[in-house]
Order: sequence, then structure tokens, then C-alpha cells
Amino acid sequence: MNTAAFAGVAAYLLSMAAIAPEPVSLAVGVTTIVDVQQHYTIIDKIGTSYTGGPVLNLSEWEVNLEGVTDIQLAFNAEGVLDVATVKADKLHLEEVLNGLRSQLQISTDESSLGFENVTFLSGSTEVVVESHPLDTQFTVNYISADFKRARTQAQKQYA
Repeated sequence: MNTAAFAGVAAYLLSMAAIAPEPVSLAVGVTTIVDVQQHYTIIDKIGTSYTGGPVLNLSEWEVNLEGVTDIQLAFNAEGVLDVATVKADKLHLEEVLNGLRSQLQISTDESSLGFENVTFLSGSTEVVVESHPLDTQFTVNYISADFKRARTQAQKQYA
């Protein structure tokens, strides 16, 4: 196992939950679409977010961190990052969970029998770690309170 990559993925995912990230890192409520356009190549525009901005896909080579396999970003109408969804190789899961547990408050933990579904709070941002026992990857979602409200409203409207 590449321990440098192992530590790198955990550190990267933990940094995304930080209140004051590095200038080119991705952080909900801080990063703008202009920041992303200046520092990354957008490979795909997927659609429109519940909060009115674009949903974009970045490739793993954009982050250049072994173990991160996919990144999707959703922006609000003002161009501020509302949601970041990162997929990573499962061998990094325990390190990421332990790091988040040591730095953030757990909101809910619905894990059982190899399934992971843990929600942490970082200010008004939810950090949700999800993993299925048969998958080779896990997902970390960074979700703003505004996005969560807009998604709930849309679900009620279309239910």
C-alpha cells in the first residue's frame, strides 16, 4: 500500500471540511466557480443545482491525488460552491472516518453491517461519509445548509 497516498487522501478530504481552506482547495461556501475555472479543467457540465448554479464534474487527474477517483461540484446561483461530492478508494475509508471523528462533531451515525453512513457537522456544512460493503470506493459529500433546504423543498414539491 502506498502510505503517502493513503495519508494524502485523508488529509485532502479533511481539508475540504475546514473553515479556512488553502486558496486552491475546494470548500463549500468559500470556493467560487471562478476559482474552479482558474485552477481546474472542467470535463463535464452535468446539469443545474437545486440552488440554481451549474453542476460540474472534475476528473481524478485534476486533483492529482492517488486514491481520489471522481469529484462533482454543485454551485449556487451566485457561483459559490454548495456541494462537493468526492469518491475515493475504500482503502482510505478508515483513515478519513478517524480524521473526521477527531475534528468534527457527529450529527448522525447510521452505520451497520459493513455499511457506513456517518454525518458530521463543520459549521453549517454537513459532511456525509457513505460506503457500501461491496463497493471498492466510498463517497464523501460536503453539503451546505442552503442546498439541503433547496433539495428538501424540491422533494416536497415533486413528491
